[in-house]
Amino acid sequence: MLIVVGILIPSALILATEVFRTLAWEKKCAHLFNKYHMRNTQVHRLIVRLYIFIGYFFLGVCFNQLMVDIAKYTIGRQRPHFMEVCKPNVGYRNCGTNHTYITDFWCTTTDTKVIHEAQLSFYSGHSSFSFYAAWYTSLYLQARLYRPLYSRLLLPVIQFSLFGGAAFVAYSRVSDYKHHWSDVLVGSAMGSAIGIIMALFIAEVFNRREIPACSEGAPEGHNVNLMPLHRRPDPELGTQPLSANTVVETKTVLMSSDMRGPSIYNSGGNPVEGQRISPSHRLTSAV
Repeated sequence: MLIVVGILIPSALILATEVFRTLAWEKKCAHLFNKYHMRNTQVHRLIVRLYIFIGYFFLGVCFNQLMVDIAKYTIGRQRPHFMEVCKPNVGYRNCGTNHTYITDFWCTTTDTKVIHEAQLSFYSGHSSFSFYAAWYTSLYLQARLYRPLYSRLLLPVIQFSLFGGAAFVAYSRVSDYKHHWSDVLVGSAMGSAIGIIMALFIAEVFNRREIPACSEGAPEGHNVNLMPLHRRPDPELGTQPLSANTVVETKTVLMSSDMRGPSIYNSGGNPVEGQRISPSHRLTSAV
């Protein structure tokens, strides 16, 4: 059940975000975006974005589960309710008063699958997956929703709900005696680390923060097609007006569609696929 909910909610949020961006924020700037083709078929940029962000999310799910399985099947650890599941032949009904550590025993329960499952406490896979999904989705939303959605409180409320749900899952694993508190703590930390690494360094959600210049929220006076927010203006150019016969060095950025994610370019017009653009060119003002 957790896997279904933990996959459907992030996928639905990513889908809703990209559809909203495409139909609302980018409606007037649709002609400024690169066109994608698969063989002879044109692919809409919405499909490309969903493939990238949801694809990286599922890749992180696989990485997270791999780390959980490595820990469970190499370290293991008995769950808090192991005694009730195993019902050992010694010390279960009559503990005695000598307080000796019992190592020579066998389980009276005949269901070997249940006994095996009761020895896989470290670390909590539920906590790890919940916090992975919360971190990846929250960072994605923070990057892609570059301006307020109707209210400035909407995005923080969604993010808080994601982390609140993850915390509830983690707490329930302790209250149900399925994990020790340390299993939940390590699982939450591992899931958070994988989610942050996937979002920031592998999916690079903040480096794919495409902001159309014609949209509300873009700095005034910019006429570039797409403006990645993480790029700052060149301090050498400054903001002072140009005088006659002033020569300014500018750079043209081109990311072709065979590079990472949706392509970003700030040249006028639509460059031909594979076209080489000179790293710099001169613009001379004439008055």
